[in-house]
Amino acid sequence: MPLEGSYAVWNNRGGSGKTNLTYHLAIKYAYRNPDKTVLVVDMCPQADLSHAFLGDDEDGHDYVSQIGSLKKDPMILDGQQRIPRTISGYLDIYTSVGLPNNVDPRTFLFNVSKFNNQLPRNVYLLCGDQSLELLSKAMDLKRSSNTITPYANPWRTITQSLRAFVHKIGERRGIKLMTFIDTNSSFSICTEIALTAADRLILPVSEDHLHRNGFEYLFSLLYGFSQPSSIYYYYRHYSFYYRADENGVKLPKIHLILCKVSSNNPEMKIGIGGNTPAATEIEKCWRFVYDIYTKHRDAFEMHTIPSSPIPSSNERSTSMTPRLSSISMTPTFHHQQRYSASTPVTPATISHFHNHITHTNHSNEQYQAQTFEDFMQQYVMLIGNESNVVSRIAIKSHSPLLAVKHPHPSHEYQSCAQTFDKTLNDIVERI
Repeated sequence: MPLEGSYAVWNNRGGSGKTNLTYHLAIKYAYRNPDKTVLVVDMCPQADLSHAFLGDDEDGHDYVSQIGSLKKDPMILDGQQRIPRTISGYLDIYTSVGLPNNVDPRTFLFNVSKFNNQLPRNVYLLCGDQSLELLSKAMDLKRSSNTITPYANPWRTITQSLRAFVHKIGERRGIKLMTFIDTNSSFSICTEIALTAADRLILPVSEDHLHRNGFEYLFSLLYGFSQPSSIYYYYRHYSFYYRADENGVKLPKIHLILCKVSSNNPEMKIGIGGNTPAATEIEKCWRFVYDIYTKHRDAFEMHTIPSSPIPSSNERSTSMTPRLSSISMTPTFHHQQRYSASTPVTPATISHFHNHITHTNHSNEQYQAQTFEDFMQQYVMLIGNESNVVSRIAIKSHSPLLAVKHPHPSHEYQSCAQTFDKTLNDIVERI
């Protein structure tokens, strides 16, 4: 069966909300698509995503650690070899001798509803493992050698080891597979394996830390764009993007950039990088991203829209009705506004790209953004800060965040939870 889609959630900056987003997005997608199998892969050595899904065992011990140390649910190979049912267990055996023909990759997965009955039954987890950091050093050695692996092209095969796993699961008859992959912020071999397993990329960023240099570094790491100095050209043979192109390894395309709007709480801005950039600086940053888009459109996923003629930005501004953003809870588009070269455009003044694709009877076609405004509407989505606290509470309590199903005595909590739920719905509609 063809895969429904595969998304990696990544940013090379820590604390950008990758795990938080992956957890809730996978749950929301599963609830809205009960006919599909949702595979969640924890490729972060901290294994926080797995902790959120599995919680503690019956004795109050951390279940992820129990699985990783073979105290719980080990896999038995050839009647004697015991390996953990984790991402490390799979990668260790796959990169050493290959996955034996008599081993079904599904045996590595955990149905998360068996650990938490509040979670949907169609979500399966490839559990994280804190030994992944150590394993990465061994995989790097194997990938650069032709003598300690059975593969003719170890760099290509090991880099695509997780992609092979995902496709093997998707080949099962009757399965409609959607995959979400949580990643580590450091650009290690584990991150490279995670990114090449996905077809599309979701980038969570924050206005509080938005800077051109951050995007420059991100694009240069993954795609080799916007190198900060010509000296990098001389080291390109060691870079991931160069080796990927050399070995025919496919890189994911940017599907959506989720930007958390600036916090109004000064206490949350204490420390390095805590000063929120001015609106003009934020716009310059997005202009830089748009410039990258115009030069390297192949790195961005082409979005599907109705085949009816696409109105210009000015036409949209007069024809669309004003609406309240379900994310920021503030008006993000006004029918009086007309975009022009003389009108500064910031993310706060741009509406989300809601063409209600799934609710139209028209045939769909792919469309490339022609203007900065079109680009912002298609690829950038603003997320309010009010969702941070409640979403983290939901992860720590190992429960999906939906205020309607899980009442909370605080009215503020319920309001924020409902806002975040609308945010997740908006994201799922664009997947």
